[in-house]
Amino acid sequence: MKTLLLSALLCIATLQMPGARSQPRPEMQDIYFFCSSVADTREGIVRVEDPNNDNDPLYEHRPIHFIMLSKAKNIYACFDHYNYNPTQLSKIRTVEPAKDQMEIMITSRGMLKFIYELKPITLEDKLASFRTKEEVWTWMDSLKTTGKRIYILDWNDSFNQNGNGQIKLIQVMPGATNRPLY
Repeated sequence: MKTLLLSALLCIATLQMPGARSQPRPEMQDIYFFCSSVADTREGIVRVEDPNNDNDPLYEHRPIHFIMLSKAKNIYACFDHYNYNPTQLSKIRTVEPAKDQMEIMITSRGMLKFIYELKPITLEDKLASFRTKEEVWTWMDSLKTTGKRIYILDWNDSFNQNGNGQIKLIQVMPGATNRPLY
C-alpha cells in the first residue's frame, strides 16, 4: 500500500514539474492552422512583425500578427502572438499569462503526423470559404470561446522551409476583426 501511494505521489509530482506536459484531453485538444503568409495586402494571410520591437524590454519576443485579409469580401481578421517580459509588463498592468506569454514551439517534423490527425485548418482555404465578413466574425467568436490553444505553422517562415528536421509553431489568439465597435 505504501509503495502504491509513493508511486502515485511521484507520478503526480513529475507531471507538475515545469516543462512536463501531460497528454491533453481529447475535448481540450489544441487547434492547428497552416498558412503560407504573403506580402500581398489585398488577399491572403499577411504576417506582420516589427523588428524594432526586438530591442524593446517590454517583449521577450516581438509580437507577430497573422491577418486574414480579403479586400474583395471586406474581410479582416487577426491572430496575435504576444510574449511580454512579465517584469516589465507588471509595471504597466497585471500580467495575464495565457494572453501575455505565448510560446513559439520548435519541435520535430514528426509532430506533423500528430497535427494531421487533428485535421489542421489551412487559413487560405478557410478565408476562401467565407462569403461575408459576418461569417468571419462568428467564426472568430467561436474560436475565442473554445478555451483551446491555437498554433499557426507558417510554411513561408524561413525556419519551416529549411527542412532541418524541425518546425516552428507559433501560439496565437484570435484578435481584432473589422466588426464595428458600436
